[in-house]
Amino acid sequence: MSYQNARNVRRESRTLVGRFRGGKLAPVMAVPVRGNEGGFLSQQITLELDPIAGRMITPITCEFISVFNPVQAIDAIKDPEAAYAGMTEVLREKLLSGNPLFDLEPESEISQRCGVNPRSIGGVKKVNEIVRLGHNAAVNFLRQRKYVKARQVLHSNTAITPALISQTVLDRLNGVLDPEDRVNGAIRFDGQIPVKGLAVRPGVTFETSASSSFELQQAGETERTQEGDWNKVAEGSATGALYVREDPLNSGSPAIYADLGGAAEISLSDFYNAETMDRFTRSMRKIVDDNPQYGEEMALRWAHGLSVDTGKVPFIISQQSRVFGRDIVGATDTAGVEGDVMRSDMMAQLSFSVPIPRTELGGVIITFATIKPDETLSSQPHPYLSDVWGADNFVADELALDPVPVTVRELDSDCAAADESTVALYVGHNGLKRTYVHYGLGRQLDPETVENKTAVWQLEVPMSVTPESVIYPEELEHYPFADQQAEVCTYVINSTAVIQTPTIFGPTPVEELAILEDENVFGDSEE
Repeated sequence: MSYQNARNVRRESRTLVGRFRGGKLAPVMAVPVRGNEGGFLSQQITLELDPIAGRMITPITCEFISVFNPVQAIDAIKDPEAAYAGMTEVLREKLLSGNPLFDLEPESEISQRCGVNPRSIGGVKKVNEIVRLGHNAAVNFLRQRKYVKARQVLHSNTAITPALISQTVLDRLNGVLDPEDRVNGAIRFDGQIPVKGLAVRPGVTFETSASSSFELQQAGETERTQEGDWNKVAEGSATGALYVREDPLNSGSPAIYADLGGAAEISLSDFYNAETMDRFTRSMRKIVDDNPQYGEEMALRWAHGLSVDTGKVPFIISQQSRVFGRDIVGATDTAGVEGDVMRSDMMAQLSFSVPIPRTELGGVIITFATIKPDETLSSQPHPYLSDVWGADNFVADELALDPVPVTVRELDSDCAAADESTVALYVGHNGLKRTYVHYGLGRQLDPETVENKTAVWQLEVPMSVTPESVIYPEELEHYPFADQQAEVCTYVINSTAVIQTPTIFGPTPVEELAILEDENVFGDSEE
């Protein structure tokens, strides 16, 4: 007999109603999973937006995402500075010590939004801190999944956080911030090579002040004059002169070289090694991309033939997104006096049914919902119609393997003149021409009129990716909605979990039957 095997079934069903603002990663449900438990989880959410006056022409997207946070990941964020935080064997020892891993704390906005009813202790409403820590661990996981260096929330955070940009400019354009120079067979050259284009030309002078001299000499050598193999190249109007050593093997040419470090030649094996380094670099990059939280540690251990305790890595069990239906209905929903006044009526419904994975220590499932405006690069110049029209050199294109810098002028038509030449990212050759998407008002329209502002709800995607730019602003403008300060989305979520558990349930007690005592049915009472 093993107490790690399921012996009973427990069920959990909850239905919650709530509201949240756009651009927020709102937690809407928390489902606990104890050690060695597994089963089936089904959740369904219905979202309805507040009425929007007029016709909304840009899409509004809702997202529904559920993250499983193992106990190891929650322990790692609880005390990240502790030695061996999140290690499975250390957690086993903590459990055997008899002390609780996660204690009670006063309820917070996070636990309230997850529908966790607290326990009253001394008049204080308390819940387990695993809800808050699991929420923060899931937020950090989702942020690092979007960008490895994204800003993290602290374990002490008790508030809901901004939503994540669905597609950064790197995702949209298939670009990178800093191209890796070890791919595509990069070879590091060493040695010395002569510099062409330098020669003695009579009559060239250099302006100098009367109190200074202008002289060129090799490092570590004493000052030289015209004697020997040093030739005067140019003489200033004062006392200074510029001298350059003559190449002893090439009379009349300067002995000026580009120093490449010492080695003088490369071999075919260097190209083979460069190709191998390219393959290894791509493999490690994929490890980091697939495991954003601990990918760099995994890549390092992979290089040494070691594995990583993957039990502390959260993972997504379901992720969905859908565009709200943009139905136009009468403002009063009836054929009244003002039947010609219209409004946008928006509703969406998402659901999933997934198995709950069985783990030794268990965890908590945090489900998020969010609504987002249309994310756009609305001012990106057209890659063809804003450039010259000429013949394509397809042969040269075949050989163009190096990353191409993308400047701000290629991403934003309305950028400042001083920023036009700033490099924002790098893409492959002709990368901007692969896909071009534009959605918004025509440039001839005034975006500041009331009519146009109520028809468009958009967020400009940042031109580059930084630790802060992958998340929404703290306060997103809600201009199209009648009440711009309100929580504009109402949701109803139903969660049903059927879980196989090793928990032992005792027999159901039987209510006392008074007649057994009063009538001495069993004859065991003394008269």
